[in-house]
Amino acid sequence: MNSNWTPTARRLIDKRLWILGYGSEDFQGDLRAIDSLQQQSTHIDAYADFAFQLQTDGQFTGQINKLALQTTLEQSTALLILFHNFDGKRFDPQPLRSVLSSTTSQQNCIRHMLNLVPPTAAGVHVDFECVEAPYRIPFLTFLESLKTTLHERGILLTIAIPAKRSKEEAPGYDFAGIGQLCDSITLMTYDEHFSSGSPGPIASLPWMTETLDYASRHISPEKLLLGIPVYGYDWSNELTQIITMRDIPELVAQTNARTLWSDQAVAPYFYYWQGRLKHTVWYENEVSAKIRLGFVKNYRLRGIAIWRLGYETGRFWQEVTSKLKK
Repeated sequence: MNSNWTPTARRLIDKRLWILGYGSEDFQGDLRAIDSLQQQSTHIDAYADFAFQLQTDGQFTGQINKLALQTTLEQSTALLILFHNFDGKRFDPQPLRSVLSSTTSQQNCIRHMLNLVPPTAAGVHVDFECVEAPYRIPFLTFLESLKTTLHERGILLTIAIPAKRSKEEAPGYDFAGIGQLCDSITLMTYDEHFSSGSPGPIASLPWMTETLDYASRHISPEKLLLGIPVYGYDWSNELTQIITMRDIPELVAQTNARTLWSDQAVAPYFYYWQGRLKHTVWYENEVSAKIRLGFVKNYRLRGIAIWRLGYETGRFWQEVTSKLKK
C-alpha cells in the first residue's frame, strides 16, 4: 500500500465501512444534494461531486460545486472529484473512443484531469459509462496510468462500473482488471429498468444478487460499494419522469394510488391514471432499501454508494444507521 497518502485520503482508507453519496444538480441551483451533505454529515464518509464532463479532445467542461468543496472541508468528509461522459441526455461513448484511441491522448486527458483536482480532494472518481468492447484493454491502460499518477500524489482512484451478470454484458469493463487497479469500486446496482426502457423494478433483489455474485467473483469485496438507488421512475406513453424517494408519498396521495409490493422483485410499485393515460411507477422506499443494505454484511462489502443525495428521506438515514453503523 501507498505510504504517502494525503491526510484526507488516509482518513478515508482507514474507515472500515464507507457511505459514499453522489451529488449532482438536476436543474440550475438544485441544492438538495448539498443540503443532505450538510444535514447528514455524521453519516457520509465520502462525497462524489459530479463535476467534469469529458470532451472529445480529452479536456473537460464543468466545475466543482463550491458549496460542496467548502462543506466537505468543514465536515472533514472525503471529497472525490467525479469525471464523467454524460452530455445532459445520455452517456456519450464518442469522447471515450477518441481519448482511449492512443496512449498520447490518454496521457493528455490525465494531465487535464490532474489540473482540475483541488489539493484538498481525497481522490478522483471515474464515471465513464458505455465503454465499448474494443476499448476494454485501452480502458485498463488508461486506469493504470491514472492510478500511478494519482498514487504519486497520495490520492485515490475510485470508479463506478455497470452491474452485470456475465462477461458478455457490458463487455468493455474487465472486472478483474478494474478490481486490481482501483482503490474502490461502486457497482451501479440500479437502473435494471431505465427511463427509456419498459417499466419494472429499479433493482430487483434477484438481479442485484446475481450482479453481486458476478462482481465479487472478480473483485475483492472489500473494495466494492453497493449502489443504493433512492428514486423511482414514472413510466407512461409520455416522457418517463424520475421520482425521488422523498416525493413518492405526495404523488401517491395526489393520485389516490394504492401502493403494491412485488414479492419477486422485493420492491414497491403502483399505477395511476391521468385522464386516459396510464402511469406505472416502480421505486425504492425505506423498506426495500433496508433489505438491500443487508448485502453489505452478507458479502463483506466496503460499503454503499447512494444515487443520489437529496432524493432520500430522513427515515432512510435511520435505516442506514441501524443496518450499517451499529
